[in-house]
Amino acid sequence: MNKYLSLIIALISFTSYGQEILEHMDIWSPPTPVFSQNFDWLKLRSGEWLKGDIISMYEDELEFESEEFNTIIFDWQDVTELRSRFDQQIRFANGEVKEGFLIVKDQHLVLISGGSEQHYPLSELLSITSSSDDRKGLWDGKISLGIDVNSGNVNQLDYLVNARIQRRTPFTRFRVDYIYNYSKSTFDDEDKVLTDTSRLTLYLDWFYSSKTFFRVFDYEYFTDVQQNIKSRDTLGLSLGYHLVKNKRLQWDVTLGPSYQQTVYYNTSDESDQKSGVIALGTLFDYSISSKIDYIFDYQLQFVEENSGKRNSHLKTGLEFEFRDNFELDFTFFIDRVAKPVASADSLPPKSNDYRLILSLGYDF
Repeated sequence: MNKYLSLIIALISFTSYGQEILEHMDIWSPPTPVFSQNFDWLKLRSGEWLKGDIISMYEDELEFESEEFNTIIFDWQDVTELRSRFDQQIRFANGEVKEGFLIVKDQHLVLISGGSEQHYPLSELLSITSSSDDRKGLWDGKISLGIDVNSGNVNQLDYLVNARIQRRTPFTRFRVDYIYNYSKSTFDDEDKVLTDTSRLTLYLDWFYSSKTFFRVFDYEYFTDVQQNIKSRDTLGLSLGYHLVKNKRLQWDVTLGPSYQQTVYYNTSDESDQKSGVIALGTLFDYSISSKIDYIFDYQLQFVEENSGKRNSHLKTGLEFEFRDNFELDFTFFIDRVAKPVASADSLPPKSNDYRLILSLGYDF
């Protein structure tokens, strides 16, 4: 009996001693880094710190560039702390824009400017961009190239160039898109152009609110040998609205007036046609996963009959990121002129032109 009693007393003593040790032990936590002013600093929900450059934050996604990991996009909900070394432009949900050094911590935003601090709830933050206009982070772009060479019974060369460049600030978006498609048959040593078309579009959007924007400048240049169009210039403006806008899906619609001038290669009538335009467009961009995007871009122009009556352009397809910033694009195009204008010595062209393109792209 005394043996068991001694054992119980020893266990109680050991437990009490262990509790005293735990009470005096400090719980280990990762050390907070010394914030060098040569870097911006980012802390993730996992407790990890990264140093580098804040590129931008839009639509609940933070783009951050690290020397070790290059450019990474983080979900905003995974960011617990953020510190900038340069002034940042901060846009709030009410449309107000302020500038200063940025600290995000504990669901609060601190903006330091002119030696004073301003505090805001983090829920009011809409976007972050650098206040330095020469920072490369304000720009992004992509270029794709597709080539198809056939020889033997069919001698043919096809290629497509597709390029895009864009600049974003808290209040504006400037974008340029260019598509060039060329196809040539060299059968029996005779070159015959099968396709020769190009389209250049550029526009400037001004964001009035988180949902509404004005396309204050909208220009398109189009040429197509097969459609007998030597040049078609369209200049206008429009009102835009974000039907849906989040980190995975963006769906915009635009509507507005334009002016169009079309020059044909050769017609029995005057070759220079002018028309007013009602332009309608929609852009649907959905991230199926972190590596796959789906795009549906449709533009429709209502014009006078001698300018085609209805001109439309459709681009839709999938973009697969397979390594770093390289992507494989599978894209389907339809260009349509409802009432094509024939040259003086031939039948009218067909209304629709279709292209299915597989191309390699680089996102930068």
